[in-house]
Amino acid sequence: MTAPTPKPSVSEREARQVAEAAREQDWRKPSFAKELFLGRFRLDLIHPHPMPPPEDALRGEEFLAKLRAFCETKIDSARIEREARIPDETIKGLKELGALGMKIDTKYGGLGLTQVYYNKALALVGSASPAIGALLSAHQSIGVPQPLKIFGTQEQKDAFLPRCATTDITAFLLTEPDVGSDPARLATTAVPDGDGGDHYVLDGVKLWTTNGVVADLLVVMARVPKSEGHKGGITAFVVEADSEGVTVENRNAFMGLRGLENGVTRFHQVRVPAANRIGPEGAGLKIALTTLNTGRLSLPAMCVGAGKWCLKIAREWSGAVSSGVSRSRTTRRSARRSPSSRRPRSRSKPYSTSPRRWPTRTATTSASRPHSPSCTAPRWPG
Repeated sequence: MTAPTPKPSVSEREARQVAEAAREQDWRKPSFAKELFLGRFRLDLIHPHPMPPPEDALRGEEFLAKLRAFCETKIDSARIEREARIPDETIKGLKELGALGMKIDTKYGGLGLTQVYYNKALALVGSASPAIGALLSAHQSIGVPQPLKIFGTQEQKDAFLPRCATTDITAFLLTEPDVGSDPARLATTAVPDGDGGDHYVLDGVKLWTTNGVVADLLVVMARVPKSEGHKGGITAFVVEADSEGVTVENRNAFMGLRGLENGVTRFHQVRVPAANRIGPEGAGLKIALTTLNTGRLSLPAMCVGAGKWCLKIAREWSGAVSSGVSRSRTTRRSARRSPSSRRPRSRSKPYSTSPRRWPTRTATTSASRPHSPSCTAPRWPG
């Protein structure tokens, strides 16, 4: 067996060439944004807005109704943040609901939702618990299902997609401790086995492995050394997480998203069948970038859900405060109408009782800004 290659040392020019070579070269469909940059307003690309077939919309709405009921009754977001983990019973409920297979075709046991309904589902579940939203998104948007859907063989789809749709959580492993946005320096290796070449041997460490702590299947990007009969380059593999030599060395902790199963995974002499390679050797970075492009659509969906929930809370709170202010004003008006209820003005109060006005903005420095709590401060009208 060939010895693992050392960490590559590349220049900035070489790193840029690697990234550019992995980009999409043949665009099959025109881009509305690109056309705008070129000075062409292609309204026909976005209008009329395409509508899903009635059966897809019906299937999507039925699932959203079930998911909403699940979020309202089975998800305790405070508990998830408090205990820094998603309870096992919640994960089991999501599997029974079919949430792991939202984007997977029905012929593999998935729900076959359109991208629109998938985004709506993530917005919904993300408003209940961002950690669960991240788990479902990482599993389907960048985990095993997405690259197999685009680049996998029929045999790979038949072997893995039914598992991904019902039971197995997946993760995407690209980043390394010394390699973030510079994939040309990828150090994890996949050395072809000298005994027939029907296996690769993986060695390396991966960082920021969302879902990697609890995953059953992994998409791993590793560098294949160039040799006789092997083109080499960054290549994608499906790896069983319980394979001998796979170790989760750390579960990362975060200030927010405390239920996120993100960690550090080490591969030591891990044997992976050549049949688990996604695409040809050297196509891994293109597969990774294409997968991430699709996966990025899930992030704004969850952000929209979180933003709508924040707005809901703000409106409810402001409505309650406004009611309280109105009652307070009514009480003060009644008191002012009764001469016997008038009391002498107290100079010890920090706020003026004169008619309230919008405060004017004045430029102040830290030295000139009043610090005493007894200083008169502007009061916003209620």
